[in-house]
Amino acid sequence: MDAIIEVKDLTKTYRVGSDVIKAVDNVSFTVQRGDFLSILGHSGSGKTTLLSLIGGLTKPDSGTVIIDGTDIWAISDDELSELRNRKINFIYQFASLVPTLNVIENVLLPTAFSREKTDPYEYAIELLKMLKIDDKVNSYPAQLSGGQQRRVAIARAFINRPQIILADEPTGDLDEETEAEVMEFFQKMNRENQITFIMVTHNSALAKLTNRVYRMARGRLQIENG
Repeated sequence: MDAIIEVKDLTKTYRVGSDVIKAVDNVSFTVQRGDFLSILGHSGSGKTTLLSLIGGLTKPDSGTVIIDGTDIWAISDDELSELRNRKINFIYQFASLVPTLNVIENVLLPTAFSREKTDPYEYAIELLKMLKIDDKVNSYPAQLSGGQQRRVAIARAFINRPQIILADEPTGDLDEETEAEVMEFFQKMNRENQITFIMVTHNSALAKLTNRVYRMARGRLQIENG
């Protein structure tokens, strides 16, 4: 099997007043290319911190994260930014669209930092169609519902054709019907494009739709199934 993410002995602590909290406590696991795994856990379990460490947004106290053969904490900040732009994208808990840009402009925004020579407009429209929001291409965020904004943010995460998606509660504010449609889209992108997914969630029913399920509690990670 071809490992795309290798996490080894990862630890991250925070000091809150006189207390030292181990948000991530000696975590190790491997993700194969094209895998779709979920990490279950309650708020404060450390799962969002773990996602941030894997994505190179937060530096660990100790341990390593290897993305496609590269130790991300052994390279320069510029090299890490380039790696993230080429290989990784994030879906956060909140849509965080730019209010002064319309839907298509929001989706295309990450391409401003890409070195790709091809015109991404047609792919942006294709993504919006798959997410059933293409009728709103000229609308602004304030004109959209929360669920519609979420769909736009998801389309934006895929516009640079990432190899890895790190998703933090990506359906947390959606109704059941929209949640099911978004998960179907994720599964399609995973299946047809071999995009690797790590999805953090508190929803055990959602986690069961993924290939592997881990559970995180008090900074420790254990495999639940898969």
